[in-house]
This record gives sequence, structure tokens and C-alpha cells, in this order.
Amino acid sequence: MKAFLIGSGLLAASLTVLFFVTGQAVSENSASHSASVESNHPLVMAHQELEQAREDFNKGDIDAVQKELNAASEWLQQPGLSDNTKTKDQSAALVREIQELQQKISHPSEEHAGAIARLWHRSSALVEHEIQHMAKSWSDVSTANKTLKYLLNAKLHFHYAEHDLFADHDSDNANKEMSYTITYLDEANKVAIPRIRQQISFIKKDIHALAMSHANDHEQQDIINALDMASASIRQASQSAAPLLQARLKSLATEIASIRSDIGMLEHRQRYDAILERLRKLETEL
Repeated sequence: MKAFLIGSGLLAASLTVLFFVTGQAVSENSASHSASVESNHPLVMAHQELEQAREDFNKGDIDAVQKELNAASEWLQQPGLSDNTKTKDQSAALVREIQELQQKISHPSEEHAGAIARLWHRSSALVEHEIQHMAKSWSDVSTANKTLKYLLNAKLHFHYAEHDLFADHDSDNANKEMSYTITYLDEANKVAIPRIRQQISFIKKDIHALAMSHANDHEQQDIINALDMASASIRQASQSAAPLLQARLKSLATEIASIRSDIGMLEHRQRYDAILERLRKLETEL
């Protein structure tokens, strides 16, 4: 049985989402509940197309990438995509991003690889969001249900911020997504019971602190840019270097890549993961 595991830090902790391509289900298992969507669900199919687009882009097969982006866009526009307004709105936004990328991708670059990865990450978050929405009966008008709807939307945008923080190192986009997270937490706070409101307040403070810590890392970004330039120069030098020197240059390039990934990220990663865990725990208390 072949399976696709969604996400990285996105689905760490207690949540595991698997795509079973035998045609059975996409299932979520957590401490609080379980749910499933069929493997041919439009969101699942779109995610798989974006996964394949990532692989084919790395192989340099741009024609295949274009076809897969087209297919993903079509799946995301299926009439029966979801009965959840947030899922439908975010799927439409994803379609627009896909179409914008398709207009640029005829001349591939590392920037485009990052854009495809970002689309894939967002589709992962949408699948999880849809699964959690389907796991809950929304027929009643309880305070808990009203609160949970806003919390799920807040977590969706916080998931989006993950890629911007730790893959793209894009503080502006990350802070925008965290701002949306805060907005939905504010809405949840309006309808939540006092005990939950207090926890929401703590989470908001932690998110503000995370956003502020990234608002001042321009110097770190300068270092990252310099390392990227050094890595590109090493790749260029390797093309004409002798075999023994090529091995040393490869080792150096690996070390530069390791340094790049570690700069200023470990503390931010710990903060992010702690906030995400608190959001998930809060959902189980409703």
C-alpha cells in the first residue's frame, strides 16, 4: 500500500494525515477524534497533483509541471469541493496563486521551486482543515461550536505561516498570516467561555512575540543572502574543477546549506511549535 504523508512540522505532534491511493480513505488520527475523506476528494487530488509538480519541477520537466498545475487548479474548482466557506474561499485563492505561477514558470528558477512548495504546503493545510471540519457536527449552535469554527480558521492561517517562516524566510507574508490568525482568535474570544478566553489571550501574546522576533531579523536575511551567493559560486566553480576539488567543494556547499538552515531558526521553530500545540490542545477542550 502506497501512502503520501502530508506536511512536515505541519502535521507533527499527534496528527497524522495519510493518503491511501488504494481508494479507501484519507484519515486523520488524533487524541480527540478521527475522520476521513475519500482518496478522490478534490482537495486530496489537488494536493497529489501539487506533490507531483514538485517532483517534476526538480527533474526539469516543465511541461509536466504545467499539466499538473492545471489539474490541481481544476480539482480546486470542483462544485462539490466543500460545504465549508473558509475551505472554498482559500481554495479559490490557491487557484489564483497557481494561475499566477503558470504565467511565470516557462523560465524556471529556484524562486519557482519555492512557490510550488508553498502551494503544496497550503494544500496540505487545507486538507487538514477540511478533515477537521468534517469530523465535527455543526448542526447545533453551541458556544463550543461557534468558538471551534474560529479556532480552526485561526490554525489554518497559522499553518500557512509555517512555510513563510521556515522555508521562504519571508517575514512579511508570515506576519500577514499571523495577523489573520490573531483576527480569528479575536472572533473566537467574543463567543468563548471565560476559561477559553483566558487561554486565547495567552496564545495571542505568544503569536505577537513570534511576529516581533521576525520583524527584526533583516540582518539574518542579509547573511542568508550572502550564503546563497556563496553556494551559487561554489556550484559554478565545481563545473570546471578537478574531481578531488569537486568533492571538497561539495562538502563545503553542504556545510553552507546547513548553516543557512540553522540561522536564527531554532528559537523561532520552538516558539512556533509550542503555539501550534497550544492551539491544538485548546480545540480538544471545547
